[in-house]
Amino acid sequence: MITVREIDPADPVLFDQWYDALHAGVVAGRSAALLGTRETFAVSLRDPSPLKTRLAVVALDDDQVVGAMLFEYRLQDNLDNVDVEIDVPPSFRRRGVGTALWQWAATRAAQLGRTIFQTELGVPSSPWPGSVFAEGLGFTVEHVEDHLVVPLPYDSVRLAELRESAGKLEGYTLTSWAGVCPPEHQQAYADLHTAMDNDVPTGGMTRETVPWTVERLVEGEERVDRSYLALVTMAHTDAGSPAGYTLIYVPRTDPDNVQQDDTLVLRDHRGHNLGTHLKLANLELLAEHLEAQSSLHTWTALSNTAMQKVNARFGFSVVEQNQELELTRPRLRPAARAIILDPDDRLLLVRFEFDDGPLWATPGGGLEPTESLQEGLRRELTEEVGLTLTEDPPLVWHQEVVAEGHADGYEGVINDYFLIRTPAFDAAGTFTADEMAAENVHGHRWWTLEELQAHEGRFAPRDLPSLVADLLRTGPPTIPLALG
Repeated sequence: MITVREIDPADPVLFDQWYDALHAGVVAGRSAALLGTRETFAVSLRDPSPLKTRLAVVALDDDQVVGAMLFEYRLQDNLDNVDVEIDVPPSFRRRGVGTALWQWAATRAAQLGRTIFQTELGVPSSPWPGSVFAEGLGFTVEHVEDHLVVPLPYDSVRLAELRESAGKLEGYTLTSWAGVCPPEHQQAYADLHTAMDNDVPTGGMTRETVPWTVERLVEGEERVDRSYLALVTMAHTDAGSPAGYTLIYVPRTDPDNVQQDDTLVLRDHRGHNLGTHLKLANLELLAEHLEAQSSLHTWTALSNTAMQKVNARFGFSVVEQNQELELTRPRLRPAARAIILDPDDRLLLVRFEFDDGPLWATPGGGLEPTESLQEGLRRELTEEVGLTLTEDPPLVWHQEVVAEGHADGYEGVINDYFLIRTPAFDAAGTFTADEMAAENVHGHRWWTLEELQAHEGRFAPRDLPSLVADLLRTGPPTIPLALG
């Protein structure tokens, strides 16, 4: 049975297994896939930024890691968004591993109150497995870039030809550095980052841009510097105003790859071949710091024709497309519920009383903002029926209902159902009768399968009798069954 859980990145064994699964899924079938190194992820996950939460999540088949997910969300801006990357090694695909990871992501995002999911895919050919999976979940492609590569060390003959064709740079001064930005340039560099965020094509992606301050720049560069050497060339006018910059990252623990990141020329300064001069100067800086790396990667929007032409002059070749995808989901309330069976296969249900009549449902309820599914389940069972769990039960059903009337302030619910085997007991939770009534709960009852099937009243889920019959006949599913 496949289970999904967040891992502690400080656990060296589980972290390595998570990274191995992530890496195997990313590189499969791609000649130029680029992924941060094991050491880079270890740094970022074990010492998290105050601006972003990053969670490492695994799918386990017994004790074997069969899939990995990186689940990220920002803490001070873009508060409706989450970024997800789901990767399954080829040998474990088509077993529902990706679906199980996605169900975990959907529940966690609902718990955070976030409804916009974003992801990126490297797509070397079509149809592509990741694209098919994302499309099946409802994602749409909102922005496409070319992923381009040029060999390193950079061709000295081409470099000389580019210098000659670029001519003399007049009216501007170039300043280059390696590492963090010198203090005297921090404000100008922060302002250029803000301009870059506002200028870079993003297609239909939902993103809130936040102005860069010197404090944000310094904090970000200090974090990045632990894993990457930044190479920067910045242009100023002769009067001292910033006009543009270009940025290369040299990973400290990747022996093969270098990343050409931002290149920006402010609009008032375009048409002077400034972008070419910036790149030439930064390539000279790269030559001073290059070790054994063999590839320089960059990404350029299909719509950015000016930069596409620059890349072509510099000898970059397209290796694949980088697609950015987005999915907006309804605001759903997450809940943890229990399928409690005794040794005689009797099922414990609670009775809700509503204006339109009674409803029998499994014990459980909505999660508190800081609870995990397992924590919420334990609390709900203690409150409603007085059952204390000694171990984490398996998740067997996952239900998403989009409809009014399920939870105030929400467009529906996500119910995750856990299977619990226990001796029969008299249900009596810590809630008083008045507290239970305030939640419309007015009793408990153990049901045989025959009684479930003969009952003419309402259940939740609606087809509970047949679901329980299937569960008793076949046992827990390999991955949580998606209910209608």
